[in-house]
Amino acid sequence: MKNFKSRSVAAVISAALAISFSGNALADSTDDIVNALIAKGVLTEEEGFLLLKGRVAEKEIQKKAGSTVTAGKKGLAVKSNDGQYSAKVGGRIHIEAMSHSGDEGLTKQATDGTDVRRSRIYLKGHAKEIEYILEADLAGNKVSMKDVFVVYTGIDNWDLTVGNQKHAMTMEVQESSNDIMFTERGMTYALSVPYFDRALGVNAKVKGETWNVQGGIYGDHYGPEESGSVDEGHGYAIRGTVTPVWNKKEGQMVHIGASYGVRSVSDDTRKISGGGKGDFAYETTNGSNLKLLDTPDITGFDKVKLAAIEFAAMNGPLSFQAEYHRANVEGTNDYDFDAWYATVGYTLTGESRSYNPTDGEFKRLKPKNDFSFKNGGWGAWEVAARLDSLDLNDGNGATAITGGEGDRYTLALNWYLNYNCRIMADYSKIYDINNGPVKSKAGGEADDVDTLTVRAQWAF
Repeated sequence: MKNFKSRSVAAVISAALAISFSGNALADSTDDIVNALIAKGVLTEEEGFLLLKGRVAEKEIQKKAGSTVTAGKKGLAVKSNDGQYSAKVGGRIHIEAMSHSGDEGLTKQATDGTDVRRSRIYLKGHAKEIEYILEADLAGNKVSMKDVFVVYTGIDNWDLTVGNQKHAMTMEVQESSNDIMFTERGMTYALSVPYFDRALGVNAKVKGETWNVQGGIYGDHYGPEESGSVDEGHGYAIRGTVTPVWNKKEGQMVHIGASYGVRSVSDDTRKISGGGKGDFAYETTNGSNLKLLDTPDITGFDKVKLAAIEFAAMNGPLSFQAEYHRANVEGTNDYDFDAWYATVGYTLTGESRSYNPTDGEFKRLKPKNDFSFKNGGWGAWEVAARLDSLDLNDGNGATAITGGEGDRYTLALNWYLNYNCRIMADYSKIYDINNGPVKSKAGGEADDVDTLTVRAQWAF
């Protein structure tokens, strides 16, 4: 009778175990019940052991079948317990205020004021061997798509990316606007970004612990509905980097890289991905509408070839970064333009910048101590200085292009309140302009224009 009773109780508990699979609290109480029945002698230790063993197996099944939701400094994330699937929601907001001086006596003045520079939200994650991202920017009272691609990672040390992505070009192009030390990128951007930013394409990347080589072929970043009945432009690019010195713990590195890209225009529209009709320009800030260096539309613009070399180094809180770009434009006439920048940064609070050698780029600085009145932390403080130059003059006589040549220096002070929040203040001056398109009202060059930009940044 006792054995029958024990078996009956075991059967009931087994049914309870099956039901408890759907609820963690009920499942844990079932373990307590089994242990209590063993203590009272209703179940033998052997019978109880078998039941608890089955319970452990059920817990493992439940653990693998479930998922974990976390909310932290990198956004809201959902991840399956077996690690096969994930999804994360994040974004960024960059709000800026801009002011100029020295432009009062020019034939064109800068627009001062405030701007929501970037307002992005993204969904990214992975499904087994496939990674994905979908990112939209809502700034400027319009919606534009940024990174929209999938990556196959099923081959060791290889990534195959398909979708709207950045060209495999230059260190500063690859780096996120969340991570760079200045509100505006260097003047090299006037040669690279109009034609080698994001576009629909296929990119392959092979990487090691301290190096990577990647390249791809690309169409345009806009679709047929925007280009009408005409063909799109197209191009290709390749970039390689190596980090011969790399000590993450000590914050020491030396980086060397190079890239080369070609963009061809549509025969019908003379348009290139992101570029318009074939011109290059430097604008003092994103919203100023003051282009002190700017080529006219280049007649017969057919393609642009861009070569770039890059160097960076870091020793603890001190870092250095530089690039040189040379663009060759082919059209009715050929022209050569070049640009360079050199940057030095120092973290006053002692942190090293983050760097990823398999991508060949700097990432976001992480404060050792977050800012807090309550706890006494002051976040991280960083100062930086940059010299850069852009030359958009080439040719002689009637076929010459005079987009202007000029130099600029920029000083920056950045306050990282925590991983997600940063306040940036930049002061820059452009000088020694030669043949620029904007003149003083007296007919001279538009030299010595000062720009002050302040940004509040939130990224997660």
